[in-house]
Amino acid sequence: MWLTRYDGAEAAAVLDHPHGLHAGLERLFNVWEDLPVGLGYDPSGSLRKLEAVDTHRAWDALHVLLTGHPNEDYEQASGAPPACDVVMGGLVMNETGKGSLLHVPRLLRPDRVRAVDAFLCDLDRDTLIRERHAHLKELQPYSFEGWGRLPSGEDGDMVQQGVLAKAFDTVRDFYTRAATANNAVIKELA
Repeated sequence: MWLTRYDGAEAAAVLDHPHGLHAGLERLFNVWEDLPVGLGYDPSGSLRKLEAVDTHRAWDALHVLLTGHPNEDYEQASGAPPACDVVMGGLVMNETGKGSLLHVPRLLRPDRVRAVDAFLCDLDRDTLIRERHAHLKELQPYSFEGWGRLPSGEDGDMVQQGVLAKAFDTVRDFYTRAATANNAVIKELA
């Protein structure tokens, strides 16, 4: 999963369309698709990518960790906001990805970004991971197992190898920077 952040006023200006939110989301999607791979402005100069972070394969486990629910319905994010907004929630920016989680960018406006940041900052990461480890093992989110050998010789999972804790910290720090700067966030599972 890639998370990218943008100036909230720039994103709002692109969204502001005379034909309503759907048309604004379509325009934002088109501008977003034209952004350079690195940081910088799209060719029209209307939206600048400020930062991008990648959770690698930890997105599904992170969602289960935060919501307690698997992603069984690709059309609707499981769990309640702001927990589900960290990974899966937000305004869907295109209609081509119906029925799939992949390549469906989702927008969080600055108010939702602040709510996600407050939610994440209130959590005790280590306690949450400890309390939900058995649940994660039971649900087996995408790519949860097989992260290397433990001293016992067994295969380690994301929790045992510290991968999930690192992804949590990366995402929490990203949302804190985005909330502090009044940014919009676009997320995509690729």
